[in-house]
This record gives sequence, C-alpha cells and structure tokens, in this order.
Amino acid sequence: MTSDYYVESLARGLSVLSSFSKERPALSLTDISQTLHLNKTTAFRLLSTLVTLGYLERDDQTKLYRPALEVLRLGFVVLNGMEVRQKAASYLRQLVDEVEETVNLAVLDSHEVVYVDRIGSKHMLNVFRPVGSRLPAYCTSTGKALLAFLPPAELAAALAATNWVRHTETTLMTPEALEENLALVRRRGFSDSNGEMMPELRAVAAPIYQHDGQVVATVNISVPTHRVTYERLIGEFGPKVVVAAREISRTMGYVAPSD
Repeated sequence: MTSDYYVESLARGLSVLSSFSKERPALSLTDISQTLHLNKTTAFRLLSTLVTLGYLERDDQTKLYRPALEVLRLGFVVLNGMEVRQKAASYLRQLVDEVEETVNLAVLDSHEVVYVDRIGSKHMLNVFRPVGSRLPAYCTSTGKALLAFLPPAELAAALAATNWVRHTETTLMTPEALEENLALVRRRGFSDSNGEMMPELRAVAAPIYQHDGQVVATVNISVPTHRVTYERLIGEFGPKVVVAAREISRTMGYVAPSD
C-alpha cells in the first residue's frame, strides 16, 4: 500500500539513481526509459534534474549518464554515520596487527553483503575488497556469519532472492546445503569460506551484535590460500575473529548470556 505521503516524482528520481550498478555504471536515456518503463520525455527531465543537482553527469560525446560526486558524498555520509563502523575501527586495527592479514567489516543487504570498512595487511600480495563492494551472502564468510543469525522468515526471504551461481568447486549450491553449513556456524560461533567465492581466497567471519541481541554486522579475516592453510584458518584465525567480534559487540551495548 502506498503511503499518503508518497511523492512519486521523488521516487522516480531515486529509481533513476538505483538503476546504476557495478555492471552498468553508465546508462543512456534509452536505457533509463526502458528500465523504468518511462517515456523518454519524462526520463530526460529526471536525468536533467539530477545532472543539475550534481547527482549525475553526462558525457557529451557518448551521451551516457553516470553517478557524480554528490552520490559519493552521500555514500561517505552513510558510512561515517554508521555506529558499528565507528566503534569497530580500533578493534579492526588491533586484529590486523595480530594476524597480519586483511580484515573487513560488512553488513547484510537482503541476500548480499556490503563491505563498509577494510584494513589491508602489509603483505605485498593482499586481498583487496573496496569499501562499498557487494558480494553474494551464500558463498562468503561474511554473508554466512550474517545469514546464520537471521530470524527464520528473513533467512527464507534472503535464500529465495539468492541467485545460486557455482563460482568454484566448493560453492554451496542449494538452500539445504547452506542451511546445514549455517547450523555449523551457530554451533561454532564463526563461519568460514574455503575458496567458495574465489579459489585462491580463504576467510573466517564472526557476527557483531547490538544491544538488543540483533546481529548488525560481521568482522572477517581474509587470506590467500597459499599463505594460510585451512587448518590454521579454523584453528587459529577463527577464535581470534570471534574475540574481536565479541569486543565490538560489547561496545554496541550487547551483553552475552555468559557474561
């Protein structure tokens, strides 16, 4: 049901911005018109308004539109205003110093994880995942640490929205296989990915709780497979990421049942 306060023109403008993605960073007037089922006159007016306001820019040669700096500014406003990102920062740095590998902070958005902070290791060969990156939740350690603690209805919705793609030989390909893995995550307190998204990457992640017991984010350690064995990942890095996540959770006001 549409709210009495719903502003359709504003919704259309935001829909234009939402049409851009990593796969489609530049769009034409025709692209926008077809994607949003708008006539070209309406689409052009929306695009022109967003260009005037600084949210889009138009290439005079290609005639293509792309997000502009004002969108980037808003993104930084969101990131800088995230409580969990602010409170996790010092613990992420401590964890990087301890394990000498890349550490990430991520949140869940439907069936995807969004990386909201990252501290790289000092190794020349590093695991690079830019802030703002999105990855599917079902085949990443960050995603599984978040999915495992969702209420049943939200988990079912996330799995229903998942596009099951076999990225590697170890990718989990069915809801049943993932559910079994998530049960292990709940028992163990952390998740792992052993080349499920990229064959040369291993990772562990643990959930971060806020004051009401809801999981709001996850911290993970990502390592190249040639540098850290799976046994070391689980036996050494798994417990360390749990400790870091527990400390961050305490700063969020969470009191664990055993505390």
